[in-house]
Amino acid sequence: MKRELVAGSPVHGGYTLARDEGRIILVTGAAPGERVEVDIDDSQKTWTGTVTKVLEPSTDRVDHVWDVAGGAELGYLKRAAQLEWKTAVLEDCINHLGGGLGDHLKERGLGINVREVGPGLGTRTRLDLDVNDEGRLAMHAYASNDLVAIENMPLATDAINAIITGQDDWAGTWKPGDRVRIVDPSGQGTVVAVGKDVYRAPGEKTSPRVLERAAGYSWEVTATGFWQTHEKAPVTLLDAVLKGVRLRSTDRVAEFYGGAGFFTLPLTDQARAVRMWEGNAVAVRDAKRNAPNARIAQAAINPKVLAEGAKGSDVVIADPSRAGLGIPGATAIAKSDTQAIALVSCDPAAMARDVRAMVEAGRQVMSLASFDLFPHTSHLEVVTVLA
Repeated sequence: MKRELVAGSPVHGGYTLARDEGRIILVTGAAPGERVEVDIDDSQKTWTGTVTKVLEPSTDRVDHVWDVAGGAELGYLKRAAQLEWKTAVLEDCINHLGGGLGDHLKERGLGINVREVGPGLGTRTRLDLDVNDEGRLAMHAYASNDLVAIENMPLATDAINAIITGQDDWAGTWKPGDRVRIVDPSGQGTVVAVGKDVYRAPGEKTSPRVLERAAGYSWEVTATGFWQTHEKAPVTLLDAVLKGVRLRSTDRVAEFYGGAGFFTLPLTDQARAVRMWEGNAVAVRDAKRNAPNARIAQAAINPKVLAEGAKGSDVVIADPSRAGLGIPGATAIAKSDTQAIALVSCDPAAMARDVRAMVEAGRQVMSLASFDLFPHTSHLEVVTVLA
C-alpha cells in the first residue's frame, strides 16, 4: 500500500522515522522533512517504507551518486547532510540506548560530531562482488537478493574501477556463482581474489597476501581477510587510538580482536609489552607475521578471556565486530585494573550499549571521536577512550 508521509529524524539502520495514524514507519530513501510517497511493507511487526516519489524535496537532496545497486544508501544527500544524519543517529543511540551516557558526556564536556575523512568518492580500497549467470561482475540491489551487473562503482578507487570496466580482459578468471574481491592495497598494485586464488593480472597468479602501508608501518594481509576499507582509515584510527590512550613506552597493552595486527604492530614499537587475542585463524597467522614481538593467541573472545587478558595491563584496546563487546564483555574490561581503555566501534547502537556498561561499572569517558569512514552509507566509526 502507498501513503503520503513526512519524513522525520534519521535513526539507526539508514531510516527516517515517519508516522501514519499513530503508527511508526521506518522509511528508506527520504531526507528529514521531506514529503514523500512511500510504498509500505506491513508484513512485519515494524512497518517499513520505500520512497517511490519525492513530493516536496529537501534542499539537501542531490542526484544520487550510485543508485545502480546497493552500497550507497545515503547517496542522494549532500555530504554535509550525511554528516548531520550520522551525528543525529549517533546522538539518538546514545540517548536511547546509553541510559545516562548522554548526561555523562555532557558533564565531561564532550560533544557528539561525526567528522568527514577525505572525499566521498573514490576512497574504497576493497570491493566484494558476485558473478551473475552471464559471467559479469555484479552487486546486489539495495536490500535485495537480486544481482545487478555493474560497469563501475564510484565509491571505489580508480584502480578498482579500471578492473571492473575492463572485466572482459579477465574472461575465464571467474565463473557464474563465484565471489570476487578486488583489492587496491596501499603498498602494491591491485589484485583480484577469486576463492583461494589471487591474481595480479589476467592469468597471472600472485601471493595470497597484499602489502599495506600507513603511518610508517607495513603489514602483509591475506587478500580475502579483513582490513579497513577507506583509504584513510588506517591513519585516522591509529591516530585516534594511540593518542587517545596517551600510550607510553612503559605501558603493557592487552589488545582484543586484533585482526591481522593493525594496531598490534605499532603497539609493539611504542609500548613495553603487547598481548593480543583474535579468533580468526587466518588473521592470527597474518598478525604473527606482522607483529613478531607481540604475544598473540587465537581464542574465541568472551567475558572470561577479556577479564583475564585485561588483568595487569596498563592499556586495553578492543576493536570488535559490529556486534560489539556485549554488556558482560564491556563490564569485564571496565572492572579490570587497567588505566585506559580504547573501544573502536563500527555500530553506534553497540557502542552506546558497551560504553554505558563501562560507565555504569565506574569508568569515565575521556574522549569520543567519530569518523565517516563509510561515505554515502549509513555506517560510521567511533573511538571511545575511557579511564
